[in-house]
Amino acid sequence: MSSSPMAAGLPAQPRRRAPRLAGDARRAQIIAAACTFFADNGFSGPTRDLAASIGVTQALLYRYFDRKTDLIDAVFAEVFRDHWAEGALETLKSMANLPMVERTSAVYEGMVSHMTCTATRLLFRAGLDNYPGPIFASANRCWPIWTAMLDEWRREEGLPSLAKRPMLEGERALMLSFHNAMVMIRVREHVFHAQRVLSDAEEIRQVAETHDAGIREVLHKLHGGDAHDARSLPASDETQAAA
Repeated sequence: MSSSPMAAGLPAQPRRRAPRLAGDARRAQIIAAACTFFADNGFSGPTRDLAASIGVTQALLYRYFDRKTDLIDAVFAEVFRDHWAEGALETLKSMANLPMVERTSAVYEGMVSHMTCTATRLLFRAGLDNYPGPIFASANRCWPIWTAMLDEWRREEGLPSLAKRPMLEGERALMLSFHNAMVMIRVREHVFHAQRVLSDAEEIRQVAETHDAGIREVLHKLHGGDAHDARSLPASDETQAAA
């Protein structure tokens, strides 16, 4: 009768160990692994499990990061180093003579294409796991394009520019609703794993057309004083209110 190595008194196979790396390379490896680990397991996932997935000790992780929150900060710094809003404002401005549906569709085609599975899941995890910092940071990066789009809608509807009348609370809600509808294209795909029928371009165009009509109507109600949420945002709260 054959026996297992353990039954025969042979030692168990050693745990897989990562090859030796220089300090910067090891730190980069830990951050890259942590991006995937936290996206899959949430930020409550034990660092000992993260270390095991890399093939290093938990103690080695803490040679590079004093606290788990420092590692999480490094993860978001890496994932959002090239934020999806970069270049969006230039795209909007370059299409000044086209209808807003065309312009906003082009803006979000560029933005959505840069929303990777890992980045989308991490941002979603941040909301679920009570890490608001990355959400505020991402919203602040998007704030210039939101205000530019709103200014264009105001101009086309013959309403005062933002320079003459600051953003209204209801307008902030409109821009967030529009942005969130675009982001949901990726959330449905990478978080909910919903079956895709339309292409990115088709979904983005549909969202743009639907919101363009609604935004114009609501803007007139807000500026006409017909809505309860027409008051202006305090200037110091504008970017924080973005999220």
